[in-house]
Amino acid sequence: MNSAAMTRLKDYCLDAYVICYKENTSQLEDALLREGFAAVRVKTDYSPRQLGFSAAYRCLINHANAWLLAKNSNKPVAIFEADFVPVRGLGSLPIPCPKDQLDNALIYLYACGPQFWDLSRSNVSRGHAGGMVAYVVSPRVAALLLVFYDEQVRANPQGAYSTWDAEIGYWLKSRNVQSYLPKRHYGEHGGLWNCEHSRIGLRRPHRADVMQGRLAFLPAYAHGSRVRYVLIRFQSYVYGLCRLLSGRLIAPHDARRMGLGPMLDFCVGRFI
Repeated sequence: MNSAAMTRLKDYCLDAYVICYKENTSQLEDALLREGFAAVRVKTDYSPRQLGFSAAYRCLINHANAWLLAKNSNKPVAIFEADFVPVRGLGSLPIPCPKDQLDNALIYLYACGPQFWDLSRSNVSRGHAGGMVAYVVSPRVAALLLVFYDEQVRANPQGAYSTWDAEIGYWLKSRNVQSYLPKRHYGEHGGLWNCEHSRIGLRRPHRADVMQGRLAFLPAYAHGSRVRYVLIRFQSYVYGLCRLLSGRLIAPHDARRMGLGPMLDFCVGRFI
């Protein structure tokens, strides 16, 4: 990635929204402040009815609260879930999106289960991901996301478990908003496993396979143990390689369309 030709993250979006319920987000907020962001805590107070919703659906409500603030802002914002752990130097990293698409894109900083579709002229990737752990949106895209939220509310008034975060990229794409993924993650999903995911066949928590640098602090899943952290990081790296070898990181039809060489250089280069 040619960082010299790209905009630094903290130059593009000064505000960083940290969405939470009762989680302690002080470490994340402190790390964002050190990176040059104005960290804003967006705390959700659920109604008694909402407390009966699934955890996944309550997470959607958290994001919608941030989207409303972002829509009414006059500048793009970065949005982080409470259990995100950024890499050191996050603010100085290039924003992984072509300059001419910045205001019309969902820009992932952490991409759960990424699949890379193609490369832009600036050697950043358009693709698909699940999870909304860390990303950047403009006011225009935030307004569209609120439409998505309204549709989800009408379709699922009981707040049942849903994989809304895996659907959102395709929903935006149908409205001419592309999703862009970083070559390596700009941080880690550091929280504990949500047991609701096992209902749809997910057997392991998703962690970053490769990151752009060292983390600002130890994730919660390490339970304070550096050894546990290193073991989980190794497992995640191996799992990422398996996704590459099995064709889940880059689908064969995308490799044929874009040319196998450039896509392999990009995807294999993530792990080197």
